[in-house]
Amino acid sequence: MNLGLFVSPGDSLTKQKQSGQLDRLNKYYLSVYAKHFDRIHLFSYGDSGQSFALPKNLTLIPKPGLIPNYLYQLILPFIHRKIISDINVFRVFQAPGGLPALVSKIFFRKPYVVSDNYDYVRFARVENRPFLATLLKLILPPILKYADQVITPQTIPNGVDPKIFKPDRKLHQPYLILSIGRLTLQKNFEKLIQPIGASRYKSKIKLVIIGVGPRQKLLEKSAADLKIQLKIIPNIDHRRLVSWYQKAAVFSLTSQIEGQPKVLLEAMSSACACLTADFPGNLIKEGVTGMIGKNDSQLTAKLDQLLSDPGLSLRLGANARQLVISRFDLNKLVLKEIQLLQLCAKA
Repeated sequence: MNLGLFVSPGDSLTKQKQSGQLDRLNKYYLSVYAKHFDRIHLFSYGDSGQSFALPKNLTLIPKPGLIPNYLYQLILPFIHRKIISDINVFRVFQAPGGLPALVSKIFFRKPYVVSDNYDYVRFARVENRPFLATLLKLILPPILKYADQVITPQTIPNGVDPKIFKPDRKLHQPYLILSIGRLTLQKNFEKLIQPIGASRYKSKIKLVIIGVGPRQKLLEKSAADLKIQLKIIPNIDHRRLVSWYQKAAVFSLTSQIEGQPKVLLEAMSSACACLTADFPGNLIKEGVTGMIGKNDSQLTAKLDQLLSDPGLSLRLGANARQLVISRFDLNKLVLKEIQLLQLCAKA
């Protein structure tokens, strides 16, 4: 049985490596797929001339350099028709990358499974990308309609490896606030900086944000204006994030909207005391697995509460970790996904 993999438009293993996520993709997905399928073909929107340490039965198929991404999505199944004909089922990692799978189904009757993890149209609008929002509004309905199976956060959620992301109190730093993500409008880090500026612990707090993006200078200026100690660290390898979660007194996520954020799951698995804004896609249950601030003043008050009450932080972190172990263990979730793919291939 052979598996085809479609990534999001413009994505590639090179980009996954740059963002620190290639190890996670390879260890928990590609290597596990390789044990359950005879051959795997991964279609990329880059990676020409690149080499990666991948499973032996996985073939990386890079995009020809001169073809625009939007056009390549439509003609990919015809360019690689011989390979497509040999594939039994396709896995589409995110719904916006599903056009090649849809074309393959229409012309070659190939089944596909697609993830629909969040409101892609709203994400595009939050990022002030109206053309992309309009395009997604047009293409997503048929991609989802004709999929053989649609994976949602309710059926197979995002996951994390709790054996890797685990607490270590020896590394704990009592006033370190951690956040992780792209420095964009959607991630809304300004909403974290302002409440810290009003905290009674402001002079002691060290804010660390791990990520890259266009808003870095604006964030640095906002922090400097409020006399907040801010350190922005470029993307690091997925495995190196573990020690940062272990150091953090509080992990905070103040996005405008999320799907099912992996960084929040990682923080919960590491038994961090989590403080979030009130956004769609939030995994935190107020007062049980973390705290939620609906406005700046609430975020400040709850941040101060967590910093002043180590017992509360420990209890919330322990509850969060137990939730991850019971519902979000990535090792179990990937096997569930593979069973679904195999069923679709046999149907």
